[in-house]
Amino acid sequence: MMPGPENAAQLNEQQTVDRQFDLSIVIVNMNSVEVLAPCLASIRQNRGSVRVQVILVDNGSRDESLAAAEREFPGIDVLPQARNLGYVPANNVGLRMALAPYTMFLNNDTLILPGCLEAIVEWLDKNPKAGAASGQILNSDGTDQGTARRFPSVANGLFGRRSLLTRWFPNNRWSRNYMLGRQTSTERPFEVEILSSACMVVRTELACELHGMDEDFQLYWVDAEMCSRIARRGFGVWCIPSAKIVHYEGQGGSTKTFRQRLRSTVAFHRDAYHAYTKVYKLSTWHPRALAAAVLLETRCAVLMTLQLLRPSRATSSGGKN
Repeated sequence: MMPGPENAAQLNEQQTVDRQFDLSIVIVNMNSVEVLAPCLASIRQNRGSVRVQVILVDNGSRDESLAAAEREFPGIDVLPQARNLGYVPANNVGLRMALAPYTMFLNNDTLILPGCLEAIVEWLDKNPKAGAASGQILNSDGTDQGTARRFPSVANGLFGRRSLLTRWFPNNRWSRNYMLGRQTSTERPFEVEILSSACMVVRTELACELHGMDEDFQLYWVDAEMCSRIARRGFGVWCIPSAKIVHYEGQGGSTKTFRQRLRSTVAFHRDAYHAYTKVYKLSTWHPRALAAAVLLETRCAVLMTLQLLRPSRATSSGGKN
């Protein structure tokens, strides 16, 4: 057990990776046993030949999450926290305990499909200049979730991953250019700029050298910023389509209630601003940073208005749960 998070700057003091494991999987959870149990069961059933260390960072759950975790994955490393640390700091707590050469950040509302872990680990073993990788993340109906992407343009404020305009006009050029994974019909790995932390594998030593996830972020876009730092170190960011993961987006706890959806909307746009200014290294008063702030605040206000009009449907980025 760990008493709580240390400063993120101490991440690079983590112990040397241990080859008794091939992959460390970090899962953050809070009162979500209904999705956590199937997630852990899918890892146990579909790990194949991969030697897995599973690390559960539990943010003060009061349900049966901890009991279910130990039942579904015997030998799991459970790190119960006395309070809700938040998604990003909790992931950094888990990273400090990772012993394998690769660490997977995995949301609790996912299912690992057969062959996924083996495909990613084998590919990273063969490609030492790849710093991060993920499989193809799918919706529950088997369609691509659009998470293997380029960094968004201004146009993607309207034609985003889950926006109404993208659903109405799915073949528009801005969405096609943004969501690379939806344009790829082969199983051949391809390079991207952004992977989703719903399922993202990083080289453990590299992640620790980068001090893990940036704790200026609350929940969203932290993966985009981390991928940009990996790329600046000269490492590639890749999607491995043959590795499949199902993501029940929004079911892990961040958008369960109307109040959470409103808070998530604010966090989504706040974190988008952080990602834009950090990736492009813009000061607060840079004209592009000021323009981004105005556009994002306007978009946030519009979406919050929509949420008030349809409280059971709207999510932080404008789409459906």
